[in-house]
Amino acid sequence: MTLRSQQLREVTGKVADVLAVLETSHETEVSTDPALSSLMAELGDAALTGLLRDAAAARAQFETIITTGAGLVAKRSERELGYSGLAAREGHRSPVSLVQSLTGEGRGEAARQVRFGEAIGEADAAISLAGNGGNDQADGDQSTGVTDPDALSPVLVPWFEPITRAVTGGVLTTAGGEALMRGLGEPTAECDADVLREAALELLADAAGANTDELLKRARWVRDRIDPARVTVRAQERYRNRKARLRRNDAGVLTGWLEFDDESANLIEGIIRSGLSPRLGGPRFVDKDKVAAAQALLADPRSYEQLVFDLIMAVLKAGTLADPNVLLGGQQHGLRVVITHDELDKKDADGNLAGTGFVEDTGERVPPATIERMLCDTGVTEITVDGDGDPLNVGREHRLFTAKQRVALAIRDGGCMAVGCPFPASMAEAHHILEWHADHGRTDLADGILLCKFDHLRVHNQHWKIVRDGNRYFMVPPQDIDPDQAPIELHSKAPWRQQRHKKAG
Repeated sequence: MTLRSQQLREVTGKVADVLAVLETSHETEVSTDPALSSLMAELGDAALTGLLRDAAAARAQFETIITTGAGLVAKRSERELGYSGLAAREGHRSPVSLVQSLTGEGRGEAARQVRFGEAIGEADAAISLAGNGGNDQADGDQSTGVTDPDALSPVLVPWFEPITRAVTGGVLTTAGGEALMRGLGEPTAECDADVLREAALELLADAAGANTDELLKRARWVRDRIDPARVTVRAQERYRNRKARLRRNDAGVLTGWLEFDDESANLIEGIIRSGLSPRLGGPRFVDKDKVAAAQALLADPRSYEQLVFDLIMAVLKAGTLADPNVLLGGQQHGLRVVITHDELDKKDADGNLAGTGFVEDTGERVPPATIERMLCDTGVTEITVDGDGDPLNVGREHRLFTAKQRVALAIRDGGCMAVGCPFPASMAEAHHILEWHADHGRTDLADGILLCKFDHLRVHNQHWKIVRDGNRYFMVPPQDIDPDQAPIELHSKAPWRQQRHKKAG
């Protein structure tokens, strides 16, 4: 077992060694220490990215120490200790204030460190009481740093223990662990601690390499999947809390503040994406008669905030009868909700819909009542998908993917398939894995994949490749990026496909 101190020495040593070599080369040139930016500017691309990677790993190690220490500060500053508590003795009203003064962090970050540090301490104490030892992972999963719950004595271990153990084991950053805990939420009668623990283990199996935003989104999706009742409760709460506040400031300018319910939020975000797509990095392959409009939007001198304001005002003025070709660049935005047949067939005791769906662009869960109203109001379009997710094949009769295929691709891929890319399906382009002209590719869904503008240009201009093995897709880097050209597997961002994958596993 590698001691934490040894791990810390190794990773910080790598960073220090790189800087030492650079500093040595400047020793005879100047009498003062050279600027860090000047030193690092001498690094090649590979050395620079390697240094950043090692520095980030070192930061993660130090962050774990700081967060764990923040939890101990809180424990030694408990209210019962009064003025003898650590924070009070140091002249602070709270442990958060003390941690803030020691680290220089903002209050919000210091509070996060204290909360997660307390969670680490609680989990470690429970494991110690269970007789497994705080650092003993002989019965645990060495790849994730997660303790096997079946190896523990019957002592109450917090449901979040796998997450805190993954953090202290170096698998996750503290920010990533906190994001998982925040996304999964607290246990309830409908979703107890045992269920949340299993959810945490599920998320940790795929957590390596994911950023904090992605981990938070995945955790929320999993909680919504295992606790569908919460979807309805949350939607109702947000609907009750919807509000608009208008007031004139001291200069006489009318200002506003809005808090949206779920459906309205998705609608307004969709309108903005549709209206400002070229400016936001959305699809470039538009109809020829709309190229000029797209170019004009790219060249528009207005700021993004001004464009959003003017678009919203245009929608308000024009109303629901506006010509979409004039107002929204040819894209009449609607709220597209995806629901599987399994969910559509779920009924409660009164025969009402009990299944949930999700918003195509965001993955947010939609409660049954909203889906029933939308089915009554706008109907349903059925997309039949085979085992490989290849509906609506059209061979080589069409150069571009059809509108129906675009819908099917959006449902299948859930957005840009590139690893870590947050762009939704509405902001992505359909890429032919086999080029239609050069490789005689077919316009079939199996040979199509959604990529945002940036990643699409990366494939065409920087010699990355997309390859398919059955229903699995991989992105292969060029040799100048990775001499071994190791394929990077791509996964659908669509919640329904992730859920289907978990069931199959």
